Amino acid sequence: MAEAHFRFEDRLANVRINFARPERSEECVACGLCAEVCPVDAIEVRERVELDEDRCVGCSLCVQACPRRVLRYYELEFNGTEPRVRPVRVPRAEPEVRSIRVDLHACEDCEERPCLDACPTDVMRRVIEEHVIDLDACRGCLECVKACPHDAVTVELDVPELETRDPPELNRDMCVECGKCREVCPTGAAEPVPGDEPDPESCIGCYICAAYCPTEALKRPDHRPRPRRVEEVYFIRPDLCIGCRICYEACPVGAVELEEATRMPVISPTDCVRCGLCAEACPTSAIETVPTDRAEREVRRVLVSNAFLQTLRECLLARAEREFGAVTERERRLKRRLERELDRKLRREVARRVVRKAAEEALRELILEVGVGDDRRRG
Repeated sequence: MAEAHFRFEDRLANVRINFARPERSEECVACGLCAEVCPVDAIEVRERVELDEDRCVGCSLCVQACPRRVLRYYELEFNGTEPRVRPVRVPRAEPEVRSIRVDLHACEDCEERPCLDACPTDVMRRVIEEHVIDLDACRGCLECVKACPHDAVTVELDVPELETRDPPELNRDMCVECGKCREVCPTGAAEPVPGDEPDPESCIGCYICAAYCPTEALKRPDHRPRPRRVEEVYFIRPDLCIGCRICYEACPVGAVELEEATRMPVISPTDCVRCGLCAEACPTSAIETVPTDRAEREVRRVLVSNAFLQTLRECLLARAEREFGAVTERERRLKRRLERELDRKLRREVARRVVRKAAEEALRELILEVGVGDDRRRG
């Protein structure tokens, strides 16, 4: 159901997709930390890192874990319909060194010993010259591994403590329980939705669920307001609407409102997210997409008509109260009948959108009818 209603073009201005990309493959020493921390197995390390961009969910864990800054992190956003890619700075985690192993026999044949110049902390100098391994002094930069021409140096690193972004926020009122978030979530963090927020313990902050949510019930914590204006919105045709209000119940974002006087549904163009659930639920196919300008004009006209009818109704009821007074049971029944007849006439006329002279004439006839009945009673 979500795929049928999800309109990507309406959401471009707010869609931001993160992804990682290997950009310094020549610096990779195949330590394997990136593959170890990847939650979706999108990375394979052979002689160099290989990343499957189709499987990458943009969690940034591999970028944080890489001690060589081989991977970079980007964000894709849209300016109008044009995509724009910008780099995002991600703090590099400090790995903990588990062990350092050096093949000293290979070092005996190495005259230049580039690992000594490459090591920023002189750890390798002490290993080779003094045969002392100082794990606490090693930064885990792997410069020695990169510089060694004989592959004689091996440094094992533990997975560092990585930062995950805050989980997306859930608006339960907008959730239509389509299940798309649970389907695309790579870690199962969206399983509690819609009954509860995504699980913060298993959420890695990839926001794939928010990108696929058709009603924006799930949003990134840094989500920007949805642009209110789109080219087309859904509109209820008054000539086909029967006033069943099924669309009012089906709308997940409260964009379908009921006119106060007539209780007929009308769609607010500024709130419609074009999910299409109202159109699917409508039993008479009275809902279709129209240009936003037309929908706005129609809504303004309906609101003016509604205000006119409501004011007219209140004036006529006040006039009937002044002229006839509700002092006897019979007159109270006449007043209640008048109110019912007014409501019935107004609903019928507004449903057909004939709200001018016909409505006023119907109301006058009712007043005259009540007045004649009262004169007969007095006679």
